[in-house]
Amino acid sequence: MTKTRSAIFAVAALAVFPGWLVGQSNYHAELRQAEMREFLAGHYARAETLMLQAVESALHGNDKYTVALDYSALGDIYQVELRLPEAEQTYRKAIATLPQQFPKTDLPDILWKLAGVLTAERQFDGALAAINEASKFMIKNRLQDPQLDAEILNDLGVIALYRGKTRKAETYFKRASSIQFVPHDVLQDAVELDPGDILNNLGSVYQRTHQYAKAEDAFKRSLESLQGRLGDSHPNLVTTLTNLGYLYAVTGRYKEAEDQYQRSRAILERSGLSVRNERLLMLTLHGLAKAYIGEHQEMQAEPLLAQALDIVHRISMPAVDMPTVVDLLETYSKLLRHSLNPSEAERVQAEAQRIRASMAFTVRANGTSR
Repeated sequence: MTKTRSAIFAVAALAVFPGWLVGQSNYHAELRQAEMREFLAGHYARAETLMLQAVESALHGNDKYTVALDYSALGDIYQVELRLPEAEQTYRKAIATLPQQFPKTDLPDILWKLAGVLTAERQFDGALAAINEASKFMIKNRLQDPQLDAEILNDLGVIALYRGKTRKAETYFKRASSIQFVPHDVLQDAVELDPGDILNNLGSVYQRTHQYAKAEDAFKRSLESLQGRLGDSHPNLVTTLTNLGYLYAVTGRYKEAEDQYQRSRAILERSGLSVRNERLLMLTLHGLAKAYIGEHQEMQAEPLLAQALDIVHRISMPAVDMPTVVDLLETYSKLLRHSLNPSEAERVQAEAQRIRASMAFTVRANGTSR
């Protein structure tokens, strides 16, 4: 996520306001600074309130550029909270509001963030359209931004991977990993693309194509990269840890899988359970439960699945997580049958069937199944 870059531009733009708007610009700057503090602290409701006030202030000052950057920052809050339809709408407002005279990195930056939201919503055609628009804009304006180049290639790889085009995904991730860049900044609950994130995605390609030795190597290099910049207990390590745990589980190395999931769980519990972290905790608990099942420790697995399902019911899960949610429900249903709770097992299985049917309908309606 590139929230920090946009926030810097917004504060810098205040310096060119005419004298009669100085008071208004100072008020706006104070709002943005307060919003950033709340965002970094993970206080998203307060950050949203301040950001909405900042938008109103910028609108009152009739500064379209600042309004656009404020909308982009507001979209970042919604994205971290997994309020994806609101994030999409707000990023589109930012794009529509940007005047023609603006720093040329802003439009592709916001388009990239929009593409990420659309990908999470499984709107792959829309995500590709946003990425293509960003790429064309960069070529037309001869922009040199290695990080944004890597972000675009990484997103293209993610979309290809979701669509089952593993060879194409591998090509994109390898190209992205060959680009040398240093991420601009780290936020509390989100981070700009790290080279380790690209390696994690490359490992996912190898895992999906059963190249397990290559996958393990990519995941370990991903962890090394992320830990080198973020430390040993940052929530952004969790995705790679759960992927490595899954790899160990599918290859029968259940104790090693359990270790990765337990480390992931400890990181999330220490970090505080924001909406984003709860989503990651759901994935972690699901994986840990399946590792226990592989070790024939079903009694340890059942409460973990129940806790994971409680998270599913409590927060809005991205569309891309729905296959995992279905697997969670079906696994839990089987355990409930074994524990002689057939009525609850049937209820959970019925929920899985409803979600599976909804997924099939959505894919057909959007035309994004392949």
